[in-house]
Amino acid sequence: RDKAESRVREGERKKRMINNSACYSYSYSELVIGWILVSLPLTIAFLPHDNLPVRIRPMSSLSSSSSAVDASLDATEDSGSDQSRTYRYASPFSPSGSSRPRIPSALIILNTPIRSSNEGGRLSGVLGALWEASSYRVCADGGANRLHDATVAVRGIGSESDDESHADYLPDMITGDLDSLRPDVHRYYEARGVSILRVEDQNFHDLDKSLMAVEKWVGTMSSSERNHDEKLNASSSAFIYGGFGGRFDQEMGCVNALFVWGKKDTFQQTTLALYDEETCAFALPGLPMKSEIRIRFPGESIESDEQTNKVGEGPTCGLIPIGGRCDNVRTTGLKWNLEGDIALEFGGLVSSSNRVIDEMVTVQASSPLLFTAEMIVKPSIIC
Repeated sequence: RDKAESRVREGERKKRMINNSACYSYSYSELVIGWILVSLPLTIAFLPHDNLPVRIRPMSSLSSSSSAVDASLDATEDSGSDQSRTYRYASPFSPSGSSRPRIPSALIILNTPIRSSNEGGRLSGVLGALWEASSYRVCADGGANRLHDATVAVRGIGSESDDESHADYLPDMITGDLDSLRPDVHRYYEARGVSILRVEDQNFHDLDKSLMAVEKWVGTMSSSERNHDEKLNASSSAFIYGGFGGRFDQEMGCVNALFVWGKKDTFQQTTLALYDEETCAFALPGLPMKSEIRIRFPGESIESDEQTNKVGEGPTCGLIPIGGRCDNVRTTGLKWNLEGDIALEFGGLVSSSNRVIDEMVTVQASSPLLFTAEMIVKPSIIC
């Protein structure tokens, strides 16, 4: 009997020890959790807020919270002093002697018809103006045929023996897979020292191969070339002539190149734009960047312009959500400004036939857009 009572007492003692241990463990866990909850807010409160990164919501989550987009746009407005966060398009068609900073510019001529007239033996219209504004010129494969034939027609001479005016239209390079380059054109430019580079990789279009040449040119420009003139910008421009008017799939390939090549490090400070004689287009980035656009002829300025040879972007413009839905867009400088309350998307609103009324247009968009503008071509009349 004594042994039985002893076993009972021992069992009760062990049970009390287990219960006490559980109580102590539970209390210790509560203590740790409580310490974390109290100390974490205090730690965050004493961090230097100016050094905390700003998180931008992914585009996929923007549609579920328009207030997040509004907050991001407001934050971008507050950081307007940061020059690196602003994309700028400045018209390359400003008249000579204007205050627009001179920047190194490249011209790519695609294999599409060149519509130009004979004006004193020079190319005219948009292509003529872009040629004059550029310092490096590349023909994309058959684009060399187009340039050769157009410049021969411009000088109005059937024989190739007289190069007095034609020599002004020698490109720096012809590149591509060269399946469209005519043998006579190949011989003509090769004899005159033009670099001809065959790139047979069929994973890239001829435009891509031409942009590779421009990328190399931009990357190899010495600091002295960029800085010998105090008005020279650190940025550059690449004009792509002939991106419209052909097959629709080729047009879309050209538009896609704006977005693909615009992401490359070499082209971060380069304005890429498509042109023909009737329209131009360039890609605008999304948040956190904003865009500033200056065209040649905003509003009714073309009527008051004293230049007899009027070439440049006109006031009619559009904002195209070519890459997908853009939930929030705010603009200034347009006749019909967007206030951020309506999304741009195919199947919904597309801002076409809008109009530039101020000297500068600003755009803040939650995702990239394509900006388009008409081209004004009013050449002087040769009597």
